[in-house]
Amino acid sequence: MKKTVLLFSCLLALAACKQNSSDAQDNKEAQLEEAAGAMDEEALDADAPQTPDGAAPSTSQSEAMSEEPLPGATSTASTPPSSANPLFNLTLRPGQVGAVRVGMPIDEARKQYGNTKFRETTLLQEGTETKAFEVLGERRRTDMVVEQECTGTNCRVFRIKVINPAFKTPGGVGIGSTLADVKKSFPITSISAGEGKLYAISQEAKMSFALNATSIPAEKWGSLKVKDVPDNTPVSEILVY
Repeated sequence: MKKTVLLFSCLLALAACKQNSSDAQDNKEAQLEEAAGAMDEEALDADAPQTPDGAAPSTSQSEAMSEEPLPGATSTASTPPSSANPLFNLTLRPGQVGAVRVGMPIDEARKQYGNTKFRETTLLQEGTETKAFEVLGERRRTDMVVEQECTGTNCRVFRIKVINPAFKTPGGVGIGSTLADVKKSFPITSISAGEGKLYAISQEAKMSFALNATSIPAEKWGSLKVKDVPDNTPVSEILVY
């Protein structure tokens, strides 16, 4: 009987020890889970954007921050340029291209654009070298070429060659327009070939329109009349004089 009681007591004690061990393990696991949760919350707080005073920004502030462009991203914002800036003057009409007018002093034209945008160059015309000036636009492209005529040291604008298609007449004529478009705005009096190009000439406007006449054999250019040139022939260059 005593042996039975002793054995039963030992079993109870062993069961109690197992229970205590299980409870301790459960407590340890609970503490680990609690610590892990606290670390996650701290990480989230650290990642969240902060205002200068350390507080989390409002929803509207967060949305505004997410809309900021990434460094190096191309902006799509566009602000209309000032019409007073000669670089944005796209005037094309008889006697004037941009801020340059036929007959104006070369020094005055240079002042309009500045030395860095009014660059001296050399033209080869009918085998003769002549000094001229390039007006540079965006990315230093050539917008126009200004030819001069000098009397002693007095040099004035003699002729302007338009290169940039952005220049348009009030009627919308520019490089890329067709001969039919030109005829709607200017009377074309003759067709002439020169320096390897075919020109539609308006004596009244004192403007010549170089034509991309690749569809017409060059040997026929010298005898062409206005009616012989297709109306859909595009303009590749414009001379104002």
